[in-house]
Amino acid sequence: MAHSNKQFIINLVIASLISLALVSFSMAPAYLFLIKNNWIMITIGFLIYALEVWGLYWLYRHTARVRHYQVATLKSRVNIAQLGTVIVAMLAMVVLIIVDIKLSAILNIPETSNSQSLVWMFGEAPLPMIVSVVIFSPICEELIFRGIFFSYALTDQYNHRNYQMIAVVINSLIFASVHVDANWEPWIYYTLMGSILGTTYLLAKRDIRTNILVHMGTNLAVFALTAIS
Repeated sequence: MAHSNKQFIINLVIASLISLALVSFSMAPAYLFLIKNNWIMITIGFLIYALEVWGLYWLYRHTARVRHYQVATLKSRVNIAQLGTVIVAMLAMVVLIIVDIKLSAILNIPETSNSQSLVWMFGEAPLPMIVSVVIFSPICEELIFRGIFFSYALTDQYNHRNYQMIAVVINSLIFASVHVDANWEPWIYYTLMGSILGTTYLLAKRDIRTNILVHMGTNLAVFALTAIS
């Protein structure tokens, strides 16, 4: 048992390091839009995004195969339970976003450096950045943080509730670490967001499409709720 737990910890550490390494490059194409906001740079940026998505999806499937775990394919049929999971997860995300907006206003919590950078980038290249944040970023982050991370960390040997709960907590903290700085409230916000996404992935039988839909809807909801708040 001790050897089993040690191997699980090693899996978590490696999965975390892989996720952090991959996500550091995931937004790189967006910075091309800031060099020169014209159709050439936008086209190059989106082509790089497409290659990135293809590469991450291949790595996601390859990791699952090497770790001896079956994951849903793009052609798999989405069932009613998975659609229900999407709806519940989206409702939880919207509630979380509203609470975060209200709490930040009441406590006068400053924006994170990540949020400030995004606001500046939207000002420089609004349309390509919207496509980037609503479409490409959710696909890349879900393939990295949920797909690749859980495929590596939770093999059949560790695929029961106790290990799943630990993996979700670690995954949530890693997810939060790349989105926030030293302020405590954003840490709670992004950790809870990561927890919802991690739980959604496992409840949806590791169907990455479910998580991508939830993440896309969440980013879109952030735009809408921030605009009207």
